[in-house]
Amino acid sequence: MLLSTGAVIASTAAFAQSTGTTVLEGITVYSANRTPTEASKVGSSVEVLTEKDLEKQSRIYLKDYLEQLPGVNFSQNGPPGSTTRMNIRGAGAEYVKVLVDGIDISDPSSTKTSAHFEHLLVGDVSRIEVLKGSQSTLYGGDAVGGVISIETKAATKPGFSISGGAEGGEYNTFSGAATAGYLATNGSNVSLTVQGVDTDGFSSASSGIEDDGYKNLTISGRGEYYLSPAVKVFFAARTLDADGDFDGFDPVSFLPADDTLTTETVQHAGRVGTEISLFGGAFLNTFAIQGTKIERDNFDTGQRTVWFDGDRVKGEYKGVLHFNDRLSLLAGADWEETGMENVLVDRATADVGGAYAQLMAEPIDGLVLTGGARRDDHSTFGEFDTYRLSAAYLVPGTETKLRASRGTGFRTPSLDELFGVYDFGFGLIDYGNENLKPEESTSWDAGIEQGFFNGRLKLGATYFEVDTENLIVFDFGCGFGAPVCNFNQEGVTERNGVELSAAAIVTEGFTVTAGYTYTDTETADGDRLTYVPRHNFVVGFDLQPIDKVDLNVTVKYVADSIHSNGPPAVELDNYVLVNAKASYEFQPGWKAYVRGENLLDEQYETILNYGTAGLSVYGGVTMALPSD
Repeated sequence: MLLSTGAVIASTAAFAQSTGTTVLEGITVYSANRTPTEASKVGSSVEVLTEKDLEKQSRIYLKDYLEQLPGVNFSQNGPPGSTTRMNIRGAGAEYVKVLVDGIDISDPSSTKTSAHFEHLLVGDVSRIEVLKGSQSTLYGGDAVGGVISIETKAATKPGFSISGGAEGGEYNTFSGAATAGYLATNGSNVSLTVQGVDTDGFSSASSGIEDDGYKNLTISGRGEYYLSPAVKVFFAARTLDADGDFDGFDPVSFLPADDTLTTETVQHAGRVGTEISLFGGAFLNTFAIQGTKIERDNFDTGQRTVWFDGDRVKGEYKGVLHFNDRLSLLAGADWEETGMENVLVDRATADVGGAYAQLMAEPIDGLVLTGGARRDDHSTFGEFDTYRLSAAYLVPGTETKLRASRGTGFRTPSLDELFGVYDFGFGLIDYGNENLKPEESTSWDAGIEQGFFNGRLKLGATYFEVDTENLIVFDFGCGFGAPVCNFNQEGVTERNGVELSAAAIVTEGFTVTAGYTYTDTETADGDRLTYVPRHNFVVGFDLQPIDKVDLNVTVKYVADSIHSNGPPAVELDNYVLVNAKASYEFQPGWKAYVRGENLLDEQYETILNYGTAGLSVYGGVTMALPSD
């Protein structure tokens, strides 16, 4: 077997990532119940990517891995660093909670509060969990579409260790990352990662000829110090400084066109806390505070024209009480305040406090049930109640797992949706609407995983639905006679679909994986949601033809996606992307590799009239000392 990865086993859909497979038992999932849980006991749909999975492809950006997972889609306004949209099962980034070492990195100053995926590199990432469906009970109201939980690299080898790599290639791109860490004999550890990328890029406008470059420097660190075997303190911190070029619009055609616009994003975030274990580990308590500050500045010919500032402060408590091996209780409370201001809007804030509890029980062998509820109190919109139920049944003595989950959530309007002002070039428009109501959502899914031959072959199928009431919609006629810009659309917006997966260890050194997702969306007006493809298929091959040589090939097919700023909708062309990587370990801990992206040189767009990369080749070296 090439690699042992939880992505293939812990979820019904992760086979689309080019990974290997193991038996179901032994994989641990952290995000589903906010406490370590065996994958066989998780009723929610969750996927796991490990550091070894990431090393198979050596891509630069987090989104390059996430978009290979069923149900996850990305679209981007051109080259690296440009505005990036994402959705999970048709639910956009504003419905997805993104945590890095427990830090909420979403931007309160964005049009819709969400994370900036265009700036997330993978040089410091050790593990990713993608949790699908409404998770508001444990993570707060806006975790409607799911949760992406990212862990950065920690020191795992006794004493001092260092790892990293560098590569160069197409578009005059250079990237690199280095991680240094120290692990003490009592488990105390600290690590620091420095990573960056510098690229000339290509034109954001598909019709343009001027390259739009991008630079990113990200520094992150984490650590734990044991005051005693039962008490530890921990911290995590990160800082990001990114600069990129982007294109404006032709004043006549209103299409993207070459321009001299640039943007700078600076984000600082940190989290610190303590973990106290009582009664021999039966009662685990976590106290933490976190904060984040983000500043975005836009420039035209070197002069700052627009700026946006966002901030967040949050306090949290979580307690996990294990009564016995079959019964546990999780309970907690949190409070956060978010703020934003920009060149046209004075500072605005909102705060929300919540309390939650969840019971997890195994009444009979193999059957695990969870049930939880939460109450939030928002400073503007009052109280909201949410719940989550899940069930997982691993049929004893078989490789069959049945699972289902159901949950509710709500998304309050962002501060920008409430108070936003924009200069459309012919005057200021107050597009914020203080009369907006929160969106309310219900989601459920059900699936089956069936293994054969002790995990050498695995099949999976999942059906999902996400329904949202009072969807907040932006009227693109705003400023041209439309009475309001942001408004609640009456009725239900529906998202539903199917995820199919398969993985097979053909031989000891050859693994084939495949995943297909069908997603159908319909608003209350009968329209489809923009940039949610109906069909998404990924197949991956991992091959080790000889010792110390590894090959990886992935093929991705995307079909039936639309662009719409109002009728009529425009259909985007279907496309096929082929990526490959070959690596050679020339001495213990050191590998050289070459990789290619879009090997068929496909001409395609993920957002109408915005460019994408052509055939690209990169080469690099990675190292780890001491070697395994």
